[in-house]
Amino acid sequence: MHTKLRYFSRFLFIGLMALAVSCVSQKHNNNAMKAERLTSFSFDHHNSMAMFHGEKYNVTTMKDGRVHVVIDEGFPTEKEFYLNDTAIFDELLDIVKTFETDKYEREYKPKFTIYDGDSWSLYYKYDSQRHVSSGGYMAWPKNYGEVRQALTDYFRKWREYQNGVLAMDYFKFTFKNHQGSDKEYTLERGAEEATMTLRDAELGIDKTLKVSNDNLQKLQEVANTVKLKDKVYDYVTDDENATRCTYFVRYNTGDTISGITCHTQYPSHKVTGILDFFSKWLNNQ
Repeated sequence: MHTKLRYFSRFLFIGLMALAVSCVSQKHNNNAMKAERLTSFSFDHHNSMAMFHGEKYNVTTMKDGRVHVVIDEGFPTEKEFYLNDTAIFDELLDIVKTFETDKYEREYKPKFTIYDGDSWSLYYKYDSQRHVSSGGYMAWPKNYGEVRQALTDYFRKWREYQNGVLAMDYFKFTFKNHQGSDKEYTLERGAEEATMTLRDAELGIDKTLKVSNDNLQKLQEVANTVKLKDKVYDYVTDDENATRCTYFVRYNTGDTISGITCHTQYPSHKVTGILDFFSKWLNNQ
């Protein structure tokens, strides 16, 4: 009788211990899952044969707690802004969970050599420091097309986002070449309105105009093609016949971009984009 009782007590003790360990482990896992949140997210789909590369979305947490968002779908539609709310990470986490991208392989490769094709990358990190990194060239997971479409659809609403957008307080651009072009465009934004001084020696224009919100937004989209991270860009030459232009932008955040660029033959596409914008604007005046 005593022997049976001892065996029963031993089994009961072992069972209770196993149950306790299981409960603690389950509670720990549940708490870990609940606590785990995204702190950064990036997705890039690049087509080397397209005029514009594709889509690139980047969301990161800054040291001051704000969220920095960059939406780049090709010139001139890049958009960069800051958010005070981290809810965007919760919404991106829903997409991650829905399509189970945590299960993606590290790298996807085609069976045969392919040139000038599409490449892609996906990276995100949790506050637990766990991260997922995946990508490929002309090869992808079965549900990749759905994930890409879901992200494109999701960021559509942010493309229209206005609050917190990097706004230009001041903009100045000059352009001069040996063929007679001599242009200077200066934007100043006050508390109530923005004004633009346009001077074009070739067209005989020298005047100051009020800037509509529509034109202000279009100009900012063009100006934003020069990244904030670039800060200063230079291409200098001693050639007297070189095209010369200066560029300066100050944003409402205090960030500035300035520089001088010279090229003996063709301006960069960023400079060309600014010139095209003002050419169309002046033709409509």
